[in-house]
Amino acid sequence: MAGKTMKKTLKMKKTAKKQQQQQHRQQQQQHQQQHQQQHQQQQQHRQQQQQQRKQTRKSRK
Repeated sequence: MAGKTMKKTLKMKKTAKKQQQQQHRQQQQQHQQQHQQQHQQQQQHRQQQQQQRKQTRKSRK
């Protein structure tokens, strides 16, 4: 009996470790996605500024 319970606890520890690793990976991925989104927003902002400049040039004429 004692041997069986030992194996069970070992298995539980292993699965718990796996879950922690998966959570960590997910957090890293989320962080990367957030970073990409911020980068995209910056690019959009730059494009808008460029468009505004073009419009002001046209309106001067």
